[in-house]
Amino acid sequence: MAESFHSGVAEVASRHCCRLVLAQLLLALLFGGLLWSELLRVDEASMAVARERGDALFQLVETTRDWNARHGGVYVLETDEMQPNPYLVHPRRDIVTRDGQHMTMVNPAFMTRQIAELAQQSGGVRLHLTSLRPMRPANVPDAWEAEALAAFEQGEQERLALFERGSEPVHRYMAPLRMVESCMQCHAADGYRLGDVRGGISVTMPAEPLLALRDAERRRVAGMFLVAFVLVAGSVHYVLLAARRHVRAIARVNAAQEQLIAQRTGELEASNVGLAREIEERRRDQRSLAASEARYRAIFDSTAEGIMLIDDDMRITQVNPAFTAITGYGEDEVRGRGLDLLGAGRHGRDFFDGIRSALAAAGNWQGEVWNRRKSGDAYVQWMSITRASLPGEAGAFVATLTDITLRKEAEERVQYRADHDALTGLPNRALFQDRLDAALASMHRNGGLFAVLFIDLDRFKAVNDGLGHPAGDALLIEAGRRITGCVRESDTVARFGGDEFAAILLEVGGAEDAREAAQRICAALAESFVLEQGEARVSGSVGIALAPLHGNDRPSLESCADQALYAVKRKGGGGWCVYPPDGWPAGETA
Repeated sequence: MAESFHSGVAEVASRHCCRLVLAQLLLALLFGGLLWSELLRVDEASMAVARERGDALFQLVETTRDWNARHGGVYVLETDEMQPNPYLVHPRRDIVTRDGQHMTMVNPAFMTRQIAELAQQSGGVRLHLTSLRPMRPANVPDAWEAEALAAFEQGEQERLALFERGSEPVHRYMAPLRMVESCMQCHAADGYRLGDVRGGISVTMPAEPLLALRDAERRRVAGMFLVAFVLVAGSVHYVLLAARRHVRAIARVNAAQEQLIAQRTGELEASNVGLAREIEERRRDQRSLAASEARYRAIFDSTAEGIMLIDDDMRITQVNPAFTAITGYGEDEVRGRGLDLLGAGRHGRDFFDGIRSALAAAGNWQGEVWNRRKSGDAYVQWMSITRASLPGEAGAFVATLTDITLRKEAEERVQYRADHDALTGLPNRALFQDRLDAALASMHRNGGLFAVLFIDLDRFKAVNDGLGHPAGDALLIEAGRRITGCVRESDTVARFGGDEFAAILLEVGGAEDAREAAQRICAALAESFVLEQGEARVSGSVGIALAPLHGNDRPSLESCADQALYAVKRKGGGGWCVYPPDGWPAGETA
């Protein structure tokens, strides 16, 4: 009898070890697969941000090129730094103005190279205009660009890659440049047709900041999965160990019962066997229930995600500690309240009715929701709701909350960099033109006047040459601050690049208001600039155009302001001029 008992105990121990190993292996495979999937999602999110950034820069350059091509190229003053483009074949590439100034034509390709140099100097972004049939040696594509250009000709719309080799990892984004009507005037002779791929622009962006965010998210996800795996594996181990102890105890009881059965009659034997079976089933049910409750409580209390249990009326019945840590609300404060507690005042009834409809139809819903912490701070969270009740039972749902404020802030920073000048923090040309379009739309709806000012710094090149580029950058920053201080908060001050600034003065009473603002700007810029490298003096030239007196659309207003600016420049600078300039009726300068 004792030998049989010990043999049974050994067999039970062997089965227990096999089950434990198998359970741990399955858990490891499950959590490993989930972790791999989540890491892939983190990588995809990082690449998506890089794609958006590259596409924004490409669209900005393509819009600039299209503007240039629509105007048949633009003329700029020929200087030591701006020499004629040797690769541009055009009968009017170089002209001389009536007052003897030498001007040279800047075509879209030449303008792109100028923008690329500025982008690399200011933000480390490298732009490369290239083609499978380049006109200049510097436009020859590298291997990756050549492969992308071949794919574009087969219909591919864009390409993105991460190069982590070397000390400075980069994201490379590339999209095609297709022939449009405005391009045909220069490239029709090369055999191109509308819609053909002329070439492309590759954008090379520093990847270190995005990779740092990606790696931090990877570590967070890996840590979360490790904690969850340890908790679940520990729970499984505990359950199986408890089962082993109970089985051994039952084996001892059975051995004792076998001795009694041998001494008693068949009736007592049958009764004891039935009793033992009933006890075994009851204990097994109790162990199963206790293990299930322990697993649920461990996951519910220890997960880093906020969890809410919601009834069929969409009212909160229970929350976990992570919910309290994220929102600041304890369970007693939110029990019985509806989901509109999470709205932070930014979601109406229709939003929450939509959630109820989705849960009734599909049993699940997920999306972004604005929430407000108990402290009053609003933040963005990702909420997923899933039905947790069986068919025929009262409705119950589980909602998980994840704070995505940092990710939203990162997206906003990327958007800010795309719309603002990297040196001064002022709006760039693209954002200036958007606000000018908005001002024109408001004028067409409501009437009124507003003014457009184009502002150049006189003798700025002498500062760069004499004190160095760092001094020039410091002067540009201070000049932007002074110009901003001369207008109202509702007005817009932008920097186009170099020493070129512009402003939009909303709701002016007439030309006199614009003149007063120009006088303040000229006076502010004429004051000495005390820089770390030394003292510098410049002056400002301001060209003024009024809407709708001088134009009802953006190109007209920009052209008028530009003509007025150059009228001041021709007179030596240091003043202002309302369009039309001198020599036109009603022209005037400061």
